[in-house]
Amino acid sequence: MQKMLDAAEEVLIRDGYHAFSTRRVAAECGVSLGHLTYYFPTKNKLLRAMISSVMARYAENIRIDSAAAETRSDEDLRALLAWFFRDTVTKETSGLMRELWVLAKHDAVVAREVLQFYEGLMASFVEVVTPFYPAADPRRLAQVAHLVGMLTEGGTVLFTGPGERAVSYEEMLPLAIDVVMRELDLAAGSTAATAPRRKVARAGRPKAD
Repeated sequence: MQKMLDAAEEVLIRDGYHAFSTRRVAAECGVSLGHLTYYFPTKNKLLRAMISSVMARYAENIRIDSAAAETRSDEDLRALLAWFFRDTVTKETSGLMRELWVLAKHDAVVAREVLQFYEGLMASFVEVVTPFYPAADPRRLAQVAHLVGMLTEGGTVLFTGPGERAVSYEEMLPLAIDVVMRELDLAAGSTAATAPRRKVARAGRPKAD
C-alpha cells in the first residue's frame, strides 16, 4: 500500500493536480487499476491517504528523541532548522506543497486534510523544541512554530522556480534561523546571550528523504 501512496505523491508532483488520476498512479507503481481502487476506491480517498502518509513522514523527519534533548546543543537545534528550511525549497518538497495548495482550493475535504497536515508539522516542531526550552509557555512555542511555517512557505513562494533573485536563499537562511532562535529564547524568558549551552550530541539528527 505504501508503494501506491509513494506513486501518488510522485504523480502529483510531476503531473500536477489537474492531470492526477488513479489510472496514472496505478501505472506509476506497476499495479492494475482494479488493484489500486480496491484499497482506494476514489481519487480523493487516495489523495487523503497520501497526505496523511506525507504528514507522518515529515513529522518523523523533524522529531528529535526527547530523552536525549538535555545533551543537545544550540548548534543541533540550528542544524534542525537549517534542514527544515532547506528542505522546503527542494524541487520535490516545493512541488508537493504547491500542488497541495491547489488541492485545497478545489476540494473542501482535502483542504481540511491539508490544514491538518500543516498543523501536524507545527505540533511536531513544538514537540522537538520543548525539551530545549522546558520553561517556555507552550502557547508561545506554538506561535514560534507557526512563524517557522510562515518563513518556510514564504521561501517556497519566493525562492523556487526559474529566474534570478536579488537575494539568494543561502543569504536569507542564517537570518531566518537567527530570528527563530531569538524568538525561542524569548519564549523561554532568556536571551541568546544568556541561553544555556548544552553538550553537542551527534546522534539522532533528522535526515532529508
